[in-house]
Amino acid sequence: MGNIIDYVREYGDKSMKERAFNEVDALVLSQFIYLKWEHIIPGLSDGKNPISISSMNKKMIESFLESEVFMDGRYEADNRALFEAMLASKRFGKLKCNYLYNDIDKDAETQFFAFTVFIPDALPVVVFRGTDETLLGWKEDFNMAYRAPVPGQSHAATYIKQVALRLPGGFMTAGHSKGGNLAVYSAMTAQTALRDRVMHIYNFDGPGFNRELMDKYEYPLIADRISKIIPESSIVGMILERDKNYKTVVSTARGGAQHNPYTWVIYEGRFDFIEDVSTVSRVFGDSITNWMDETDPEKREVIFGTVYDILASSDAETTIELKENKKAPRNMLKAMIDMPDETKEKFKAVLKEFKIQL
Repeated sequence: MGNIIDYVREYGDKSMKERAFNEVDALVLSQFIYLKWEHIIPGLSDGKNPISISSMNKKMIESFLESEVFMDGRYEADNRALFEAMLASKRFGKLKCNYLYNDIDKDAETQFFAFTVFIPDALPVVVFRGTDETLLGWKEDFNMAYRAPVPGQSHAATYIKQVALRLPGGFMTAGHSKGGNLAVYSAMTAQTALRDRVMHIYNFDGPGFNRELMDKYEYPLIADRISKIIPESSIVGMILERDKNYKTVVSTARGGAQHNPYTWVIYEGRFDFIEDVSTVSRVFGDSITNWMDETDPEKREVIFGTVYDILASSDAETTIELKENKKAPRNMLKAMIDMPDETKEKFKAVLKEFKIQL
């Protein structure tokens, strides 16, 4: 048993022709996109040829961008090991990337990042980055609770249209966390001709959608092409999960830490699946989904907007800084105390509706 790093090392000598592209490969790419390739992969509007993974590595070294590429301290060691294994493998060693699109906009409250991967003997994969370590990324996640579409979802819908113009036939979409939501949203909202070209959609522990959105865009038309995989103690992936059309993978972590793809267990080249999520995960998912269905957007904004404002009061820009900044707890406590009375009362009232007592 192992994780995606072990998988690439063990099965890296098999090309996609020898061993067809599968859901573990999709997770590898969905983690690969978390590395900071912003100044290495050609942009969507650049009109350049795809860059190979070996050229990406060379450019990273020659341009002194290594510290930038692996700057996410949460997973730096694992990300380095994954990249090195991919680079040395037959399976991923000839992949190429293109059409990078990156938009980080504090005013629009969006963090969006995507690129397209080309691997010999496999369909192209449009990959969406999930929530990164920035608090801005978390803000957009919170906005999803009461707003649809959020800018990231609109970007995803536009991106897939523009990339499709550059691709000759079918392709796949994939992503982890928010990236999984975007992988589904981009296909779900596409016009029929484009939607029919999306051969498969991989959603790794990404949240679902409100019922109105699913009905508007006829979600059932793509449901049979979605592979949704979540860990046993899933939190994010169980939010607005309605059709229970998911598979549950074993994780070596506990609780919310299972959201980390590096903890997902792979056995003999496949995910180690179990029957279902834990009771706690299922009850949480059903409770939060029912509450969001029954609560108007304004009240949802009170909850999620207030929580974000408290986090933002820490003066941290990333979750790493939030954890390491010794002043953060004091700043957040002060923000809670100084909260306007009207906001405080609304916050308490909505929490009470959700059967949470302060």
